Amino acid sequence: MKKLDLRLFRMIKNTKGQYIAVLSIIITGIFVFTAVNNSAVNLKDSINDYYDATNFADIFIQGSNMPESLENQLIGSNGIKEAEARLVFDTKFLTGNDDDNVNVRVVSVHQYENKINKLFMKNGKRILTGRDIIVIEKFAEARSIKLGDEIKLRINGREHKFNVSGIATSAEYIYIMENEQSLLPAPEKFGVVYVEESYLQKINGNKGGFNDIVIKLNTPDNTDRTAKYLEDKLDKYSARVIKRADQLSNNVMNQEISGLEMMSQSIPFIFLLFAGVMLSVMLSRIVKKDRISIGVLKAMGFTNDEIVMHYLKYAGSVGLIGGTAGSIIGTALSGMMTNLYLMFFSIPMLVVQVYYRKIIISIILSFVFCVLAGFWGVKDILRINPAEAMKPESPKKGKRIFIEKIKIIWNHVSFSWKLVLRNIFREKKKFVFIGAAVAITCGMMIMTMWMTDIMDLMFNRHYGEFINVQYNISFNEFKSENTMKEFSKLINVKEMEQRVEMPFEIKNGKDSKIVSVIGLNDSTKFYAFRDINNNALELPQDGILLSSNLATELNVDVGDEVILKSLVKDDDHSYVYVKGIVNQALGINGYTNIDFLRGKFLDKGIINGVYINSDDNVTDKLKDIKDITVLSQFDMKDAFSEFTAMTAAAMGTMVIFSGLLGFIITYSMTLMSINERALEFSSLRVMGFTKKEIFNMLIRENMIMSVIGIIFGIPIGLWLVHYMGVSFTTDLYTMKEPVTISGIATSIALTIVFITLAQLMTYAKIHRLDFMQALKNRVS
Repeated sequence: MKKLDLRLFRMIKNTKGQYIAVLSIIITGIFVFTAVNNSAVNLKDSINDYYDATNFADIFIQGSNMPESLENQLIGSNGIKEAEARLVFDTKFLTGNDDDNVNVRVVSVHQYENKINKLFMKNGKRILTGRDIIVIEKFAEARSIKLGDEIKLRINGREHKFNVSGIATSAEYIYIMENEQSLLPAPEKFGVVYVEESYLQKINGNKGGFNDIVIKLNTPDNTDRTAKYLEDKLDKYSARVIKRADQLSNNVMNQEISGLEMMSQSIPFIFLLFAGVMLSVMLSRIVKKDRISIGVLKAMGFTNDEIVMHYLKYAGSVGLIGGTAGSIIGTALSGMMTNLYLMFFSIPMLVVQVYYRKIIISIILSFVFCVLAGFWGVKDILRINPAEAMKPESPKKGKRIFIEKIKIIWNHVSFSWKLVLRNIFREKKKFVFIGAAVAITCGMMIMTMWMTDIMDLMFNRHYGEFINVQYNISFNEFKSENTMKEFSKLINVKEMEQRVEMPFEIKNGKDSKIVSVIGLNDSTKFYAFRDINNNALELPQDGILLSSNLATELNVDVGDEVILKSLVKDDDHSYVYVKGIVNQALGINGYTNIDFLRGKFLDKGIINGVYINSDDNVTDKLKDIKDITVLSQFDMKDAFSEFTAMTAAAMGTMVIFSGLLGFIITYSMTLMSINERALEFSSLRVMGFTKKEIFNMLIRENMIMSVIGIIFGIPIGLWLVHYMGVSFTTDLYTMKEPVTISGIATSIALTIVFITLAQLMTYAKIHRLDFMQALKNRVS
């Protein structure tokens, strides 16, 4: 082995603390990149394979009374490869428990196999006859339903019994949500079941008519053009055309994958950036310490390239080891991370693969990154003259720091504090580096605390301040407003209001969006509308209020005119003015005066739902009324509690990663400072300073840098919150909640804890430092 290589191993051994610190940051950065990125790729590949295997539809059509003959009429036109008509509706799942409010979506399927959106059987048989039924897996697990069980559904006002002949999953319901307003999956409260087509038509009293068609195209490139063609052709059936990209389950999955991809690109960059800077500083200080040794090597005939390469091997070893370890750990844990998604997503063909190409790329990138950072730290070797290097480097000319010029302050500063202040201002690079590490740590803590709090804030604000509804009752068809009297007879009503909720396509030039528009009473007690600036908004007599995310999607502002196109009545549209933008955290809606909405699109005095606040068990008392759906706010809260349990674990991991960054950098930089200042500390010991007093000086230095870092970390955290809010805002939720004072205070406290732990670990180094040996080795 070459002599320089032996020296390399000794150098790593002598600086093992700093070496392990940089290595830890590299491993963490590569680990996060590999684990999160692999999880995103695993999910994307698994979903695409699942879609291909089950022939997942490209377009979904919802309408009314569509004849089965449309299947043959549509096939072959405008790139349509296959079409399949279905009967789809929501109904009650009867559990025998009066307190249960469980709904299921009943979907008709062919007896043997449907062409589009094929079922992926997990247990049982696919062939359906008579009273056989196939239950979707998540619902079956949540309700403990097994093969051979008998279940009861209320269809067309009557109780029907079915035999569970199969448990399956569907690409259409990877993420099981009743609608956009549900926000979170609740598999114990909502599921999907499949019944043979002719039998379902018979018991539902809807022979020959369908309300749903799924379309498969020759090529997805023609989706927009085909969707426009279908809107025009099926307009008389009040058809609502939904492209695959907008299909609820697929849309949620794509947003989740996009979030993972963004996280895999942003968070590792922060770790690698600090690792690079830290490695550069560390090598720069090693070169400075080895000045005489480098002079001797040059005098012995070693070239600049050989000596530079010697130190670059140090940096390269960090990159190779860190990249390899991080990739292996990340790849191993990506499978666990991917499987966590099975708690919410139903993907039976989930494949966890080892992407060797990504491992190699990660190792190469880590190696190149560290070598480049290392070269920046050792480039001064090229300027070292052997003759000059044989003697010690001339000390820097001392000068007063600016505080010394302020006599009234400086004369009252103790001797130890003077040493602290002088060292801070004379070691500006260390000061900036530790301060930046603390700032990033504090900023990431603020972002993490905000992510932890925001879902709770959004949910409570939406269902406590924005909408105050205990029970949302929807009718399967329009009814007279006199129907409200029936509810008053059955339950003890505290507050009740009528509503009309209809699907509309809202257009603004080329921008359009299909959403639910809700018609409400003038002075509704169930909604508290506020604009972006938190000012109260009144429901206008005419015109429309738009939720903030909908206004952004349509690129409209107050005073703009938009087109409302009804998806319920044929070719019915109207121009209306936007009278306000509603600050709405969850969901995407438009709001109008109920009389204005009925005057434009419906008959006078009809409704399709009511809002009720009551101390009664409304769900139980209304269970015998057919053709209604009761959505309870209490059910939503239960689903939300289950969801937050998983997010808490994810946020806890983020807190550890954030604290790890500040801990490692503070510890390693302090360790480096102790090694370089051994002679200084030895002199202080001769002057009578104890080890504890010297350690306290280091604590004071880092305390000042940490305080300044925290001050700068707060705006960094607020910027990260804004960045995350903009990046993760979707149709389902708008992440624009402010950062709370308690969240900032908790973040600062956690940052201080991690920095303090790093300081306590350096005390052992001070305690073991041989001060007398340092004095013996001084150069006089």
